[in-house]
Amino acid sequence: MDLAPRVLAFVRRQGMIAPGDRVLVAVSGGPDSVALLHLLWRLRAELGISLAVAHLNHMIRGEEARADALFVQDLARSLGLAAFVEEFDVPAFREKTRLSLQEAAREARYQFLEALARREGTSRVALGHHADDQAETVLLNFLRGAGPAGLKGIPPVRGIYIRPLLCVRRKEIEAYCRQFSLPAREDPSNKKPVYTRNRLRLELIPHLEKEYNPRLVRSLVNLAELCREENAYLEEQAARLLQEALRAAGGGALALDARALRSAPRALARRVVRQAWRRLTGAPGELSFERVEAVMGLLEEGGEGRLVELPRRVGVRRLGGELRFAAAGEEEEGVPFYRYPLAVPGATYIPEIDRTVVARLVPVGEAPPPKNLSPREALLDYDLLPPGALEVRRRCEGDRFHPLGLPGATKLKKFLINQGVPRAERDRLPLVVCGGQILWVGGVRIAEPWKVTSRTQRCLFLQLVEGKALDGAIR
Repeated sequence: MDLAPRVLAFVRRQGMIAPGDRVLVAVSGGPDSVALLHLLWRLRAELGISLAVAHLNHMIRGEEARADALFVQDLARSLGLAAFVEEFDVPAFREKTRLSLQEAAREARYQFLEALARREGTSRVALGHHADDQAETVLLNFLRGAGPAGLKGIPPVRGIYIRPLLCVRRKEIEAYCRQFSLPAREDPSNKKPVYTRNRLRLELIPHLEKEYNPRLVRSLVNLAELCREENAYLEEQAARLLQEALRAAGGGALALDARALRSAPRALARRVVRQAWRRLTGAPGELSFERVEAVMGLLEEGGEGRLVELPRRVGVRRLGGELRFAAAGEEEEGVPFYRYPLAVPGATYIPEIDRTVVARLVPVGEAPPPKNLSPREALLDYDLLPPGALEVRRRCEGDRFHPLGLPGATKLKKFLINQGVPRAERDRLPLVVCGGQILWVGGVRIAEPWKVTSRTQRCLFLQLVEGKALDGAIR
């Protein structure tokens, strides 16, 4: 059975691609990505899109990995498509970042894809995740104790990334490759039961399918879709409740109306607790069930005055009719936490500090020499930026920064102390961040990894301005 009609319907139902889009297809050389490329190539006229191919050699498997890269180049050539193939020393990156090998490879891969997409002007990046990957993710998160936020699994669309094969089983992809005589290469590490996900794929899911539910994968995929839709709805309702319950915010603290939380459905109140913590800390992660329940216990009789400690040095108490979240230490007296998308090009006003970050993209030939810039100006290699949306935010506890000219990362707090920045001014320094990395400490210094070099083609030019400013304020 041809997969093209089903994939076409799924792409359209999820709103993945618009006519005129240029789609970058990430191709490892395995059956999944080869089938994805071939399907999109066959559907390109009907979808009104153009394609290009991307492949990153992680430099983990030596000659075998180089053979994968040559295979992808030949495959792209056979389809008349441009191929962008690069190498990245993941083992060295792993040593530097102390990530696991899989995490380091994943981060390197997404950095490569996003930088390439910006450089080549592609509006979408297609990835080869399929229904079995979705099932494995949901089951893995279930075993870790996740709630609906974890059980929603892999999103079909996330930013520029699309996953057209989430509606298709692995065995169907393999049959498709045989049907069209598509060659593919296999990464032998996928067959090793060393990693937890591989054990799920090779051992647990086949056992559950055989003994309990032959349609297990489809059931887990359906569960992911339900959780994704219902989680989005509940998060929206919780955000409304948070605004209704909010009594005060500022100075590293939040105060919520305890009565409003007590009278709300417990499912929403739990989410408000999580949202209040994220709003205060700017942390992207989640609170554990046990921590949330401890905070909920403050709303019950006898909870007044007790302290519940949360990650990122946040303490929560119920005092009278309020549930108060307060960051420990100096953040209690600092600037309220803020996080805003950075307009590029444009001006991003930060009312909490009454300053504006102005940004625009300039060709390297039009950019001022870095040595001529003041501390309130920054020039970054735009095509090297890590994956993720550009944002500007206040500093957080535990932030790390790799300053220009230094050999490695250090604690941001230590760096600011060494630079002689007064304590009262530290929270007033906006941080331009991307993909969890600090690119620029506004008014102080840029980060070493994204400095302008002789290979730079496009620059992100930033300027810190007092008060409100228009993007025309940048020189």
